[in-house]
Order: sequence, then structure tokens, then C-alpha cells
Amino acid sequence: MSLLELSTQLLKECDDCIIRFESYREEDKDPDFFQDVKPHAYKVDALLNEWEELVRSWIQVKRPKYVHPSQVDSLLESMEQFIVQSYYKGTSKKRFLKSVHSTKYTFETIIQAIKEVGDEHA
Repeated sequence: MSLLELSTQLLKECDDCIIRFESYREEDKDPDFFQDVKPHAYKVDALLNEWEELVRSWIQVKRPKYVHPSQVDSLLESMEQFIVQSYYKGTSKKRFLKSVHSTKYTFETIIQAIKEVGDEHA
């Protein structure tokens, strides 16, 4: 999968997290950790690992103007947390939404940069 495709897919996952978070709060239900949360977190984690390799190499080669390795670190840490938090109604809504929106902004910045400089690594 290309960096652009992975970035777009992970950006969509951010929106899915918001929908899931609101749905679990509205329905006042608790997830089954081993059936719902863990498999989904592992799936997204695998995508994030693949994306991280591609984006770090892309940053080194293309040197995009508004994308830096520290943003990648922050995005990864934040997304790993809010994927799990999206299942739990007790999560602070303000902090959760702030994390998701920050991550979405970084993905949008990266996607825009990919469109400007390309996503091939050569």
C-alpha cells in the first residue's frame, strides 16, 4: 500500500473513532475487550507500523516543508491511545476529541505534502 493510501485510511480511522466514541456513550454500553477492543487495536497498530516505516523514509528522502519526525512520534503515540479510548464512555470527551483532531490535522498536512512532492521514495 502506498503512503498516500495508508495515510488516507488512517485519517478515516480517526473519524471512525469519533463515531464509535459517540455511539458507545449514547448507547451507554461497555465493549468486550478481547472480542472488540484488542483485535481492532492490533489491526490499526499493524497499519500504523507500516505507515511509520513509509513516512519516516519519505520524510528523509523528500524533506517536505511542513512535516517533521516529531509530528510522526506525536501522532503515533496519540493514535495508539485514542483507538482504545474510543471504546470507553468514561473517556474525557474534550481530551479525546482534541487528540483526534490534532492527529487528523497532521494526517491532512502529510496528505497535502504527498500531493505536492509525491510519495515515491526515489
